Amino acid sequence: MKTLTRFLLTFLCLLGSKQLLIAQTDCDNVTSGNIPITEIGTGFFMGYQGGLYPGGSNNIPPAHLLAGRNMGNTIKPLNAEGAVDMDNGKIVFVAFGASTAGNTFNTFKATVNSTPDIYNPCLKFVNLCMGGKGLETMIPPQHDWYWAQIADTLMEDFEVTAEQVQIGWIKTASKDDSIPEFPMQADSIYDKYIPSIQRIKENFPNIRILYISSHAYGGYAGELSDNADLAGEPAAYYGGFAVKWVIEDQIEGSPELDYLGVDAVSPWLAWGPYFWADGLTPRAADGLIWECEDYEPDGGGFHLSESGKTKESEMLIDFLYNHPTSKKWFRNGPKWSSCDPAGRLADGSIIENDSETDYFEDALTIYPSPNDGNFYVSWNNIIAGNCLLQLANSQGQVIYNKTLQLAEGDVNQHISIPNLPSGIYFINVMANNTRLTKTLTIK
Repeated sequence: MKTLTRFLLTFLCLLGSKQLLIAQTDCDNVTSGNIPITEIGTGFFMGYQGGLYPGGSNNIPPAHLLAGRNMGNTIKPLNAEGAVDMDNGKIVFVAFGASTAGNTFNTFKATVNSTPDIYNPCLKFVNLCMGGKGLETMIPPQHDWYWAQIADTLMEDFEVTAEQVQIGWIKTASKDDSIPEFPMQADSIYDKYIPSIQRIKENFPNIRILYISSHAYGGYAGELSDNADLAGEPAAYYGGFAVKWVIEDQIEGSPELDYLGVDAVSPWLAWGPYFWADGLTPRAADGLIWECEDYEPDGGGFHLSESGKTKESEMLIDFLYNHPTSKKWFRNGPKWSSCDPAGRLADGSIIENDSETDYFEDALTIYPSPNDGNFYVSWNNIIAGNCLLQLANSQGQVIYNKTLQLAEGDVNQHISIPNLPSGIYFINVMANNTRLTKTLTIK
């Protein structure tokens, strides 16, 4: 019976993600005319203030950020019963949403798993996304089958338990809200998010953090595309306001999203990467655009191609690697050495962690950043010794490698690589049996 159930679930997932791919992408819709929420600031869109967080700001309020950092600092490997186990436990990170989220998460997972020297080896990624399904699928009581059959079955397949889940990422919307009018559509999605988040906490009692992203640009869906009213424009844009309002509710103390204490009904919430940009109009902060080739030609204008999935994946990696609430558990380091079967750093050296060789990622400086491949790397080498300096791309491929002989004290190294493709890169410094790693953006 279980085999039959898994077959049916697999079939439904494939059907949900493929049956809507009959519409061609409309490459003429290169702009919607809307402004990214991140650029509205203290201004307003149809009477509603912009910014990812309250007050028109894109920064988490200090008190909420402190709470999130404290949550992140409590994350440790857990065994099947949910007890801390630094030797055999895992930190399980799950993803929720439909195929658009699942495809990005698979690319993200493959990238992270291919570079274990950069990322925490205790992490295990579980994709709980289900093609063709929206937020209403997660809401009880009419959809208990999702949790009873889908979630439980997939957790068994990945050989982890619900008690080991501590981190989540969700990118989704609703299949029911097909009238793209503001604020009604955003309000309806907001209303579905709250019981869905409560259901996540109920089924994963140890989940501490849930990052939420809205969809990327949907203009290439066009009027004739399947689900254009759900994933096209302006629906994709409106979905960002639903996410904003949910997170603001928790910040403002809504009891429906209480994340503190034994009676918590929600994980701590924050924005993940904000993916939306207005087609070919570059975002002011980072130049992000969405080109037609970032979408599958027969994907209805909302299923991303390899370039689109890679773009979202790199944004998610960069976010988790640098955010104050995630970098301590996302990055590799001596703290997580028990989860590495080899018990060694990537260069083969034995991990040591004492007062003389205890490096921190903040000790590594890159300037300027972003840059065009011409930059400086500096750090302080506590003990005289050889240092290995590397530059790796987001796939973990080393594209620059240099050994510095008997470096001591303040080290300042110039790197110049002309015509380096734009994207997210990693600087790795191996010194004194310790690794320093930091991301940089090449434009």
